[in-house]
Amino acid sequence: MNRAPNPYEALIARLAAESGLSLMAKLGAPVLVWDRGVERLLWASPAAEGLAEALADRAGRLVPGLRARERLRILAAGGAPREGARLERLRLNPMRTWQPVPCACRLAVLDDGEEVLVTALLGPVPQGFERPSEPSLSTAAEEVRSDIANASAEQASIGRERARSSVRFVWQADAEARFTHVSPALAEAVGRRAGDIVGRTWDELTRTVVSDPEGIVARSFAQGETWSARTVYWAMDDQAMEVPVEWGGMPVFGPGRELHGFRGFGLLRMSEKRERGDRALPAGVETKPYLTDAALPFSPPEDKGAPQAASQEDESWFAHLRERVAEAIGSAKPVETPSETTGTSQAQDAAGKTRPAPASSLSSAERNAFREIARALGARLEEKNAETAVPSDEVAAEEAAHKGASATAPEQTPPAAPAASENADRILDRLPVGILVHRGERILFANRFLLDMTGYGTIEQVMSEGGLVQLFRGSPALDPSAEDDAGLALTTRDGEAVAVAVRASDVEWSGEPSQLMLIRRSFNSRHAQDGRVQELEAILDTATDGVVLFDEAGRILSLNRSAEALFGYHQREVAGSALTVLLAPESHREVLDYLEGLQSPGVAGLLNDGREVLGRERQGGTIPLFMTMGQVGGEASRKFCAVLRDMTTFKKAEGELVGARRAAEKASAQKSDLLAKISHEIRTPLNAIIGFAEVMLEERFGPIGNERYKEYLRDVHASGSHVISLVNDLLDLAKVEAGRLELSFTGVNLNDLVSSCVTLLQPQAMRDRIVVRTSFASRLPLVVADERSLRQIVLNLVSNAIKFTDAGGQVIVSTATTDRGEVAFRVRDTGIGMTPEEVEAALEPFRQIATSRKPGGTGLGLPLTKALVEANRGAMRIASNPKEGTLVEVIFPPTRVPAE
Repeated sequence: MNRAPNPYEALIARLAAESGLSLMAKLGAPVLVWDRGVERLLWASPAAEGLAEALADRAGRLVPGLRARERLRILAAGGAPREGARLERLRLNPMRTWQPVPCACRLAVLDDGEEVLVTALLGPVPQGFERPSEPSLSTAAEEVRSDIANASAEQASIGRERARSSVRFVWQADAEARFTHVSPALAEAVGRRAGDIVGRTWDELTRTVVSDPEGIVARSFAQGETWSARTVYWAMDDQAMEVPVEWGGMPVFGPGRELHGFRGFGLLRMSEKRERGDRALPAGVETKPYLTDAALPFSPPEDKGAPQAASQEDESWFAHLRERVAEAIGSAKPVETPSETTGTSQAQDAAGKTRPAPASSLSSAERNAFREIARALGARLEEKNAETAVPSDEVAAEEAAHKGASATAPEQTPPAAPAASENADRILDRLPVGILVHRGERILFANRFLLDMTGYGTIEQVMSEGGLVQLFRGSPALDPSAEDDAGLALTTRDGEAVAVAVRASDVEWSGEPSQLMLIRRSFNSRHAQDGRVQELEAILDTATDGVVLFDEAGRILSLNRSAEALFGYHQREVAGSALTVLLAPESHREVLDYLEGLQSPGVAGLLNDGREVLGRERQGGTIPLFMTMGQVGGEASRKFCAVLRDMTTFKKAEGELVGARRAAEKASAQKSDLLAKISHEIRTPLNAIIGFAEVMLEERFGPIGNERYKEYLRDVHASGSHVISLVNDLLDLAKVEAGRLELSFTGVNLNDLVSSCVTLLQPQAMRDRIVVRTSFASRLPLVVADERSLRQIVLNLVSNAIKFTDAGGQVIVSTATTDRGEVAFRVRDTGIGMTPEEVEAALEPFRQIATSRKPGGTGLGLPLTKALVEANRGAMRIASNPKEGTLVEVIFPPTRVPAE
């Protein structure tokens, strides 16, 4: 990392001279300087050196997985101003990436002309990453110190001594928990051999120099979890001492959520060293690998006098400060704290003056949380306090009486005042917002408002029924990626989900790090609107069509992810560019005319049927697109949205269909040519054969000597007639399929046509001893059809019914109109019938059913009939069962029935 201070300190001094950036001139202001590409951290102020070591390596290269990198790149690309500053919430806390850090951001130029991004933290450096050499003096700490003017100098000096005796170091490990980097501060504190851990796993350390009796850190490594404030004990070189270490870490994941490793920090409490008995590090042990001792594992540390006193002292500080915050919120009378050494209500020195209360260890985040509670209360608590306030004269009388009693009876001990924490809890219970303090999944405190909101009576009930996980069931409250002040869902005891807004911050509870959650009902529609906006953005990102938002001048404002994938551009790369950058040159004019037409108030703005355009990829290729534009927003700030659908697949399918159609037309033409040749080459000789056979049968030029010749001539005539019928049917079928059959549509009286056809086939039915019945509908409307093809349809169906009906059977021919205005022609017989498979076979050309008892036929009757029906815009249906007969229906739709 570049530690040369001159150019960067000069830059910070120049920025601090500006009125809006005076915070950079404060002592201990944490400032970070990044390059324009946000690939390296160029410089960090002394107060931010500890944070810089966690964010970048020694060369200044940023660590993988930095959550704030994308936002920093946007700021460096022009999102940050070059004058003044922009306030941003950046995820710069390596251990709590879900808690943004408020920063002032500014683009500035060094003396050599290089432009850099400057970020100044508005609050303190995240806990655990303060400057190791001296205590951090943040703005929040100064405010706390100024508010508590009577803080004890002795306790302040103790706090400074503790900070100086604490050593912080950062570390990194791979996915197998094998350490790859550690700060030199560890070896300087515990010794070279005990601090050389690079290349060793956590399990190896616990067998030699580290005591983790409960295995909490080992489980966190194994499960890939985030942990913090886990106390382990570290052995020291050549001393029978061990040092408590507050150990924290988090997993590092790749883009595909694969585990890359771990990183974190440790805090050595050098002032709390203790003896470790037979755990001394052997003098002759090499640094790699360490030999395993024969000693038993560490036992948990026992509470000594000094640590216990310090813990009680911290808890006393917190109790006093909670009381003071509650006092400031409720404007109530200050509660006096009993002395720890005497039974009187106040501890007095030799001069008779009251001793000041201990100084506060309240963190700035906790203080800000309580201040927000005070703002939320407003005048509501002031009115309640005014109603319950005691008149000043009564208070004075009580104080005088108390002083008199103390003077006359000094031996008597007055009743003990309620504890400060109890008074603070009463105040917190009266707040109209929920307060919850937890450490991990263990709930430490919940005020009455929160318990009433969730339907629980006590904290013990909450913990027994699932604890924090149950309260936020199905909600990302415990998700490290959840945003601060996010809208969540709180689950009540009855299982009902309540919409709430949660703001979290770090606090100290009973002297240990904890988390405070400020919970209020989400009555503000902002959270719902933000959630709705995020939901709509997610829907747009999952849409397969590209969506481009641009202004009325055609400048691009945003792209959804499908549009980014379609053109190969990221949104920030084309934001502010003209819409035509995404289009091929031949489509520019058409798209601009389209946009101009939408902006015009005339008819052109209403005719929005889309356009087919050509898009341009980043690599230079073209994409066929279908573009639809629309206006969004009001007249004051008109914007337009373009929906782009990739037509590549459709164009490919269209090309394939065009090719298939051309191939089919070519095949049809070839078939027509073949049929034309057949008609010319076959029908001419067949007509001659049939004609000569008829002349010879009639013996026009003399008798035939042998009778058998006559039989042969009859066979020749019948075969020729069959072949010519087959050719005629084949030609008709080919013409229908090719759409070249010449049809003359007129109004046809279906009753008359069917009656004439039945009369024509009646002799055939009488020869086969079949009864033909007719049933014609009265006032049957005319049917628009080709009379010649309709006559052939009726003849084919009736003759088929007669052909496949046994002697004694019946054929019923009828006409009718349906309820939907259709005209139907039906032929029902009592013949042999067919199965569904046989019906399908009968509708195929040159196929005859196997049950046919009468030979002959071309196998084209039903296929040709069906083709002729469809050519006349009708439909044919066949219903048949073996040995039950067949029903054939020809339906003409209402569109083929003219109105009377």
